[in-house]
Amino acid sequence: MLTSCSQPSQTEQELREVLNSTLKIEMFQIIQHRDSLISMEQFRERYNHLSVVYLQDGCSPCYPKFVEWHQKMEEMDDVPGHTLLFVIQTEEYDSFIRKVRSLGEEIDEKYYIIIDPDHQFFINNNQIPDWIMNSSMLIDSENKIKMVGAPWINEDMKTLFYKTIGSEQ
Repeated sequence: MLTSCSQPSQTEQELREVLNSTLKIEMFQIIQHRDSLISMEQFRERYNHLSVVYLQDGCSPCYPKFVEWHQKMEEMDDVPGHTLLFVIQTEEYDSFIRKVRSLGEEIDEKYYIIIDPDHQFFINNNQIPDWIMNSSMLIDSENKIKMVGAPWINEDMKTLFYKTIGSEQ
């Protein structure tokens, strides 16, 4: 372990504490994909790594963030066993997606969605700082948090993302 003369910042400390901790998503049994529903069990059999993105209906920055995730992930290489999972705090997906579409951007809604009207995601993960919950989290097959932040932000994050999911890019 490396030591230095300075204490880690609050952000660094929170990141260290959250990495390899468990993100609780098992309370959700059904996942929406386009016009169909699949069970969490089937979903996890198909995908070992998930980039989990938490969004809220009524949160103005969340609508462009939804679009940005779709666009930026399209620019990255597909990795077998990885997908995006949006957890959206809303009463109904139609309300959320109407506001997204009002931005005028076309997106192929190919990623997966959990509708969370009762704030279960936030409540069951209350040990994770809010700023991390509002960032994306890459989790493995055991729901362990392996990375925090968008993988396309810079080359270092992109490299870490591909290394973490075991892809030689």
